[in-house]
Amino acid sequence: MTGDEPDAVIAVVGSYNHDMSVTVPDLPVPGETVMGEGFVQNAGGKGSNQAIAAARDDGEVAFIGAVGDDRFGESARELWAEEDIDDSGVLSVDAPTGAALIHIEESGENAIAVAPGANHELDGASVREKRAAIEGADVLVTQLETPIESVQAAATVGEAAGTEVVLDPAPAQELPDELVAAVDVATPNESEVRVLAGHAPDADIEEEEAARTVLDRGPEAVVVTLGADGALVVTDDQTVAVPPIETEVVDTTGAGDAFNGAFAVARGDGTDLIAAAERGVAAGAAACAERGAVPSLPSRSTIDSYLDD
Repeated sequence: MTGDEPDAVIAVVGSYNHDMSVTVPDLPVPGETVMGEGFVQNAGGKGSNQAIAAARDDGEVAFIGAVGDDRFGESARELWAEEDIDDSGVLSVDAPTGAALIHIEESGENAIAVAPGANHELDGASVREKRAAIEGADVLVTQLETPIESVQAAATVGEAAGTEVVLDPAPAQELPDELVAAVDVATPNESEVRVLAGHAPDADIEEEEAARTVLDRGPEAVVVTLGADGALVVTDDQTVAVPPIETEVVDTTGAGDAFNGAFAVARGDGTDLIAAAERGVAAGAAACAERGAVPSLPSRSTIDSYLDD
């Protein structure tokens, strides 16, 4: 993108969570109290993470979601202001801001409890009230950490407006046909594409076969994110494997969100599916090189450097 070109306009509908984690020698069993260390608080939620990822890749981003009228909600709005994200579509509700409580065992295993809180207050009517952000966007990105009715409303508005609808179907769950039919590009991982195709997450079928079943439900493309193996772009006409980019893996948290943010900006810039997926893979690789979700989400120049290597 040169200075004379407009930024890709991205609307994101989704979740925000305040993550709190502590490292423990062993995960506690029921009734047990364990002493931990390394208490860390971070911003989280797939929706917010993907909005930040798109903004750092020079997208013009508007976020639609819900937070509580509490200090966690205040810190979320401060973060979005720092990232130059339009949060006028974020509701302040009576419910507490979503939170995730994470125990991390020294071996690397973890146990997570999520209290969705305000995220579950985002309903279809609220999304439709904020429809202008979706209608004015080049690309809409949404996920499944808010009620399905909010995702359905967003996709329906986007479809009617001619906005490209990108769905990250996580966490994996069965979805109504009318929602899947409104999606232009689905970006599942290996297990999510199987669920979206009507199988168990560990079903013994190839990703391409599952992706083609998803295509039959309406999307124009399925881009399967494969972690260390890159990505797979599947359309009616072709299947293209996008190779991985080597990086020193420090923490994979946020890599999928980095992929989706960069992919959406590339699509908003008019980039074809293959090149957009390549940019997403580069963003995901860059995110793996740093700890934490938000701290690891790469800038545009960082993504460019991974593509140039």
